[in-house]
Amino acid sequence: MYQRVGVGEVAKFFKAVDSVKPSDHTVVMLKLTVWRANLDAEQADQFSSIVHAVPSHYTRALTSSREVLASALGLSSPGEGHPLPDRLGRVTSILKAEIFRSENLVFILAFRKRRDQSRTWVMGDDMETLEEEITSTPGHLYLYALSGARGVPDVSDFIEAAKSVCGATLKKWEFQARQFMELKQEGRQQSLEITAAKVSAAEILAERQSRTLATVIKSAPGGLILADIEKQLKRDRVEDLDTRLLTLQESGLISSEYAVVCIKSQQQIARFADAEVVQEMSRRGVRCGCGRKVEDERLEEAVAITDLGRELLDKSTWMSILLTEELRNLGVPDERIMIEYSSGGDEMDCIADINGELILFELKDKEFSLREAYSFAAKVGLVQPRHPVIVTTEKVGGDAKEHFQKAELAGKRGQVRRDPQGTMPTLFIEGMENLRSQLEELASSVHRNDVKRILREVMPLAAISPSHLLEGIAIEQQ
Repeated sequence: MYQRVGVGEVAKFFKAVDSVKPSDHTVVMLKLTVWRANLDAEQADQFSSIVHAVPSHYTRALTSSREVLASALGLSSPGEGHPLPDRLGRVTSILKAEIFRSENLVFILAFRKRRDQSRTWVMGDDMETLEEEITSTPGHLYLYALSGARGVPDVSDFIEAAKSVCGATLKKWEFQARQFMELKQEGRQQSLEITAAKVSAAEILAERQSRTLATVIKSAPGGLILADIEKQLKRDRVEDLDTRLLTLQESGLISSEYAVVCIKSQQQIARFADAEVVQEMSRRGVRCGCGRKVEDERLEEAVAITDLGRELLDKSTWMSILLTEELRNLGVPDERIMIEYSSGGDEMDCIADINGELILFELKDKEFSLREAYSFAAKVGLVQPRHPVIVTTEKVGGDAKEHFQKAELAGKRGQVRRDPQGTMPTLFIEGMENLRSQLEELASSVHRNDVKRILREVMPLAAISPSHLLEGIAIEQQ
């Protein structure tokens, strides 16, 4: 026998889910993962059997709710859920559903019919006729998994239930933003190879002082002598210099070398990875341009930027790598992320599709100024993302924020009439230490809206249908 859960518990749980609103960078993660299978009419008729095939340790919220109502009304059985039209008379495409819960996970299994575009609006009396017409119409079996953590939840029990009952194969599925697919076809994007080593190195560069040190080393032609580092840093303060140099070297961002410095000219005449090479050159009679033996010149320890360090620092590629990695961790597939997108002379740092909502990212390894705000606003106008996001290692200037606020206020005046699902206010992520938490908040808001739409269709199925109640009363009176 499956576990039952009372109506009060169901309502309390979903009220808590609905009321979760992140604030003050406190992340309450909500993740929606979806699987889908095609069903023919015969398979759709076996939905109840699929529900019963799911292991009994999962609670059945909708069935339990109907059983409680049936008991209170004196009915012998709860019957099946009944889809109801919304307040505008539109009929949901979800005809059958069940909500399961196990520990901290919630699963929604639903049969959704393919929409009949000719019957978009259906009013009261048309309901019974419509039900007869669509019982043989093919549709899809959806499995929605709600979790409060990263990663993909285990849904093997549901996959096995669908497979064993009717041969349906549930496969991972993503909502799609049509805009994203159109942009992908129209423009070009850079192929960014991301490895674990690059991610690890990028995380080190995300720390400002380490990045400053690596940048100073990169800017020195041929590398930098250790004794000259503090002088080259000038006003930039770097604490624990030796520790940071070791960290940069261990991550492959810089390499350790030896430099031979001419005592007379104070110029570097050669660089070697091993000090023993200098001794070998001296034995072979190699001399400096000033005539002195190489072994008589000054030997200094030095550091130089590596190919990896140069690659990550050029164009602040390290920011693109960290952003891509965080999006991946949120479950965004690689094919839904475009880095350094360009079309018709316009360039965008990153465009992503999170569960069918278009995100435009602007990345800046410095303070974001008013001049850059004008440029980004133009990109927003071209792409028309649902969510514009600015990621900066420093701050977004006050005048730049004021510009966005004025532009958003002006845009709201006509947005409801033109597009109620238009562009949201610009999100400012100031400091790479806030990247993960604020991206989680953004993704959670997208998932939360999707879950609300699904629940608005599913929750009415917790009630007993009016016809079932009337039939029960009629039987009792016989």
